[in-house]
Amino acid sequence: MTTAITKELLCIKMRNGIEIWTEKEKAQRLIDLLGTTETKFVEIGDEMINSASIDGVFTPQTMEELTRRKNGQWKDEKGIWRNRGDYACPTCKNIIPFGMKCGNCGR
Repeated sequence: MTTAITKELLCIKMRNGIEIWTEKEKAQRLIDLLGTTETKFVEIGDEMINSASIDGVFTPQTMEELTRRKNGQWKDEKGIWRNRGDYACPTCKNIIPFGMKCGNCGR
């Protein structure tokens, strides 16, 4: 039997851009409240949060993808992250870094 060394974290993303990272168990109360229509202040750790100011509660994977996209990266059809300016060769579809020529077909 193996046990997890770390607890699962979730990010509470606020409309003003603030990210509050907390354990899933602590975020669950907020998640339950977001399913209702009433607006309340909820205590998460040492913070008081207005539920009306929340964009959402996201996994670390979702937050990583958001950060990569903000930094100009994109994901190709194979699921590999590429940098801004990288492009697919129109002839052989090889991914070419910005400013370089294709190594397969010379374009």
